[in-house]
Amino acid sequence: MPPRHDRGSTLVELVMALSLFAMAAGGIYAFITTGGKSARLTNDFVQSQQQVRAGLDNVVDEIRWAQSVTAASGTSVTLLIPQSTPFSTSSPYTVTFTYDGGEDTLTRQVDPDAGGPLAAGAAQPVAFGVVQGNGADGAAFEYFDAAGTSLGTSPADLTAVARVRLTITTTSDQISRVFAGDAALRAR
Repeated sequence: MPPRHDRGSTLVELVMALSLFAMAAGGIYAFITTGGKSARLTNDFVQSQQQVRAGLDNVVDEIRWAQSVTAASGTSVTLLIPQSTPFSTSSPYTVTFTYDGGEDTLTRQVDPDAGGPLAAGAAQPVAFGVVQGNGADGAAFEYFDAAGTSLGTSPADLTAVARVRLTITTTSDQISRVFAGDAALRAR
């Protein structure tokens, strides 16, 4: 009989070693898979937030140059932008921002000659994924007079509107983020 220190591994020892290795490899795989999924979800949400924030910033910038509100509701606003602004050097125009709940988007539509003979252009999305976590509307406009008093979401007197606030909610993988921006109309 050979000495005890010269013997090889038994089958039981080999099976136990392989089992421990498999458990360690499985744990590492689960950790990497979970980390990758988490990174993807975080990246998707950050991108969603960035594009909604960029859309909100564009809307607020255009509100700042508006001379007046020509139509207003809780989900849509139409603004008259005068000539000689960074947005229009040649002629005044109207722009309508509308929340489309069916598509979960905020759109921008321009009438290049403010109600003149030229037809309004097609509505173009400026923000996607605009929806609350419970599926409710993800965008809301609110209007204020020069004193800062709320005129609500459907002001009776459009000439009293001096400031517009837009609140946008974006939801991705059941995580919601709310953005708000407001601006006073030009010379108000």
